[in-house]
Amino acid sequence: MWCQLRVDCIDCAADASVVSAVNEGIEAAREIVPLRRPWVMISVNDNEDLHFRKAEFDPADCPPDCSRPCEVVCPANAISLVEGKSTVELPHSTRSPGALKGGVITERCYGCGRCFPVCPFDKISVVTYVRNATATTELLKRDNVDAVEIHTSGRQSAFFRELWNHLGDAIRYLRLVAVNLLDIGDSTISSMNTMYSIMELQLDCYNLWQNFSSGPRE
Repeated sequence: MWCQLRVDCIDCAADASVVSAVNEGIEAAREIVPLRRPWVMISVNDNEDLHFRKAEFDPADCPPDCSRPCEVVCPANAISLVEGKSTVELPHSTRSPGALKGGVITERCYGCGRCFPVCPFDKISVVTYVRNATATTELLKRDNVDAVEIHTSGRQSAFFRELWNHLGDAIRYLRLVAVNLLDIGDSTISSMNTMYSIMELQLDCYNLWQNFSSGPRE
């Protein structure tokens, strides 16, 4: 018996290869089950945000006899550690004989954080990043991207304004603009009003607001 599921929107990273993979997956699913095509939404950030982080470590610092729990726990197979000559070009590789090579495969890591607490030598650090606004603008102009989700702290409207202005005319290609805003207590509504005033003149599509707490992701 088939269970009919309805998916309205799929959120993914603002990366051309990821967007293509998502759309390929959607079309493959629609060949199996007749489904209405869900919207594809890419996520961006205007400043540092816990949703936009990756793991990083130097494998040269890893003892050769480490049991490598980070490799085991990673759900994205984004950590690769090998001894001797590596066939994969990875960051922080080393040519020291007998040392481990490899590290975090940046393109696969999505910042879930599972590897941070399991490293027995506390060698894994968190690196936050901001999505490239120019690359995001080009993605929004594609015919297989329907929406954008902007992650913001809400405390610095200047960062939000800078990102919004950079997206420019690309906004008109969208069906939805979502804003993921940190819950900052009594100032939340005021921040929402400020950001809406920034968007208002260019906003010709649906607008969705989401609030979240500042706690870490599971």
